[in-house]
Amino acid sequence: MGLHELGASFDTAAARPAQDDASSGRHGEQRRRRVSNHATCIGATFLALTLTACGAASKPAPTPEQAALLRPSDPRLSELYETSCKACHTITESGAPMVHDQAAWAPRWKQGLPVLVDHSIQGFNAMPAGGQCATCTPADLEALIRFMADHEESAD
Repeated sequence: MGLHELGASFDTAAARPAQDDASSGRHGEQRRRRVSNHATCIGATFLALTLTACGAASKPAPTPEQAALLRPSDPRLSELYETSCKACHTITESGAPMVHDQAAWAPRWKQGLPVLVDHSIQGFNAMPAGGQCATCTPADLEALIRFMADHEESAD
């Protein structure tokens, strides 16, 4: 049995050329179109997988030991973080999202930064009002939240 006889059994309806083209005798054109469609399909699949992989990839959560070493680069924010946020956001048992744990922060981040700042100011669930920071301004809390959520570079 030759390849031409087997080929028909592997064709799908979508890959078969239209009957009009077959009757016109343009076999080379049909083959180019079939390869082109196949290549396009493979290319589109590869692109979709690449984009999905890029969007889904996030850094692994730091260990508690790694989290304990993290601090904002700004000296003033670092001091505020050390005396307030760090007490809960580096201890997994606290229930607070760990610093730089993008998976834990993602659903919170989707609520929007203004909501997170308001939760910090008013208190929310186990989070105390003001985030245990009596000297923090709303701008400080925003910067600290950006640091902890690992969104210091984003403008949203």
